[in-house]
Amino acid sequence: MKTDRLAVLAFLAVVLAVTGCSLTPEMSTPKAEEELPDRFEAAPGDTTLPAAAADTAAYNATRWWTGYDDPALTALVDTALIANLELESARARVEELAAQFRIARAPLFPSVDANGQISYQNQPANTGIGGAIGGDGGSGEAERGDGPPPGDEQSQQFSDRFEFTDYQATLGLSYELDFWGRVRSQREAALSQYFATAADLQTARLSVISQAISTYAQIASLRRRVRLGERAVGLLEERVAVTEDRYARGLVPSFQLYTVRQNLQAAQADQPDLERRLYEAQSRLATLLGRFAGEQRTVLPDSMAVPINPEPIPAGLPSDLLMQRPDVRGAALRLEAARQEIGGARAEMLPRLSLTGQSGTQSSELADLVDPGQVFASFAGQLTAPLFQGGRLRANLSAAEARYRQQAATYEQTVLTAFQEVKASLVAYEKQRQRHRKVQRQVETARDAFETQRDRYERGVGDVLSLIDAERTLVQARTRLASVQLAIVNARLTLHRALGGPWTKAESVDDPRLFR
Repeated sequence: MKTDRLAVLAFLAVVLAVTGCSLTPEMSTPKAEEELPDRFEAAPGDTTLPAAAADTAAYNATRWWTGYDDPALTALVDTALIANLELESARARVEELAAQFRIARAPLFPSVDANGQISYQNQPANTGIGGAIGGDGGSGEAERGDGPPPGDEQSQQFSDRFEFTDYQATLGLSYELDFWGRVRSQREAALSQYFATAADLQTARLSVISQAISTYAQIASLRRRVRLGERAVGLLEERVAVTEDRYARGLVPSFQLYTVRQNLQAAQADQPDLERRLYEAQSRLATLLGRFAGEQRTVLPDSMAVPINPEPIPAGLPSDLLMQRPDVRGAALRLEAARQEIGGARAEMLPRLSLTGQSGTQSSELADLVDPGQVFASFAGQLTAPLFQGGRLRANLSAAEARYRQQAATYEQTVLTAFQEVKASLVAYEKQRQRHRKVQRQVETARDAFETQRDRYERGVGDVLSLIDAERTLVQARTRLASVQLAIVNARLTLHRALGGPWTKAESVDDPRLFR
């Protein structure tokens, strides 16, 4: 008996030693990643900063929006990251995938079950096993005189009915030896899917940050444009009044009067649309914060400025920055999950070895369950091999390989798209910065012209119409500047989204290419 047990244990040791096999294939690096350029080229008109300058200018990698140096904006973004409902849904999705990973990992461990059972049976003695061994309960052959004499002891050992109670307390164990790595492949696939979903959460987080900053900037810009529009209407009303007086005195033709009135009417017509857009932006911000429209007033200051950060982003950024983009990481992780699923599908086509065991006590009396003499145990090993399933397993493998090819194409497309978006956003941001500088010079020129006309008017040299027109030109330039400021903020945010957050050194970026 001892020799048999040792043989079983030796067999199990050999089996466990070879359960490290894996049928997951090795795959080549996708072409788009293999041919990825080392760096992004400089935008037209831009210059490449030294590496040291790039390091010192880098944003905080975890809270890069603090670089705008606007406490109200920082508080707004922090509030959105906590209260946004889309982020809450994405976080719950990550928790779901974490649970799915634990489910996929569970078969790697033995399954242990405890069971308590009580059974009661009451049946005639001449049925079932009782009838098979001769229990007739005083009827049948004994009544016909064919059985033992009435006084025989054998006839007295059977009663009319069998009645018994059985108590059991058992502990069962089952375990499938992962000989071909099927369960491990499923575990790795589930783990990659979990990390891919976590990357999706980062994508949603980056989107919420960008929306919060963009909406904040839009509200600040529209508030300023509404005020400038009101001032423009006031100036045009003055211009109409002066022109009407001059027309009445025959100093200007009617065409000039009509032109000034049309300008006033156009400016007045623009105001309701600006106010509508301002209300929509404020309502959108409230929804972003998980609140009803109108409740955003508690987080918006009375005085707001468009959050422009003049810090330039150096050209020649390393292309490995693409690997910090959540969508690129997610695509790489889903590609890895698809690769692991191929290994699992291959293992499904091979035999499975399962071990089961059970031990416990059994007694007809409840008090005897703790009696060591009532202990029983059993052990079994089972080898199951799929022989014919109508092609299901082979089709499942083909489907897994096709999913891998889909994910490989998706990953390559994601890398190509990410690279294109970074290059386009670098150019767009630099062009918006150039435009911003030109409009700023235009505002300065208009301010100088207005101050000159005001000085001439105060000295009695200039006329009131020239003064009004000069101030209107300044208001128009400031209105254009407000629009350009919003455009440069959005261009900067587009670049941040293209880079997956801040621009940092490539060494600080985790490489998600797990399939190597």
